[in-house]
Amino acid sequence: MQAATTLRDRLLSLAAETLEASPGDLEIERDAVVVRGSPRARVSLGTLLDGAWAEEEAVFDSEHMSFPYGLHVVALEVDLDTGGVEIDRYAIAYDVGRAINPKLVEGQVVGGAAQGLGGALLEELAYDETGQLASGSFMDYLLPGATEVPRVEVLITEDAPTPRTPLGAKGAGEGGTAAAGAAIANAVSDALGAEATVLPLAPARVLELARSGDFGRSQSIEEGER
Repeated sequence: MQAATTLRDRLLSLAAETLEASPGDLEIERDAVVVRGSPRARVSLGTLLDGAWAEEEAVFDSEHMSFPYGLHVVALEVDLDTGGVEIDRYAIAYDVGRAINPKLVEGQVVGGAAQGLGGALLEELAYDETGQLASGSFMDYLLPGATEVPRVEVLITEDAPTPRTPLGAKGAGEGGTAAAGAAIANAVSDALGAEATVLPLAPARVLELARSGDFGRSQSIEEGER
């Protein structure tokens, strides 16, 4: 944006000399610079840039970060026989300050959610007793595919543009990933009555949680009553 603004000012300055007008009285319309109120007084951008340098550079730096915020909501089911976790619905609301390209922001959030889901349920760097990596291929290191990633409902808001960037935009891609593990772990914990503290929630870990949670205790009581 800063480079474009500098280029625009240079174009208006060049046009002001050609049109013998003040830069403040000029505006850019499509492919030409015109005198405001006199559209016939115009000069094309091609003419202005003929033989001139048509690029500008700018560097933006901020001493402080801008922080987006949002929330994840997940509804899921746990299979107590297999330890499988199936996500029924997933929703993310996220404030990015200003969505310069809303579709791109939504894609970043959905892609981040897929990555977060993989870390929550599938992806694990496992090592054997000698410290050797035991999940060094895609046969052992599981990644989410189209059948594992649910449809993600996304709500992008622009309620709090940051003053720390020229356009008020904040980060977007991290928002889909950062909360996925916590949201899924909390949902599984709520379903089983036992707190999940380790990710990924592979079937073996889920079954262990089930045995230690409300379902495991109720099963023990039933067996004792028998």
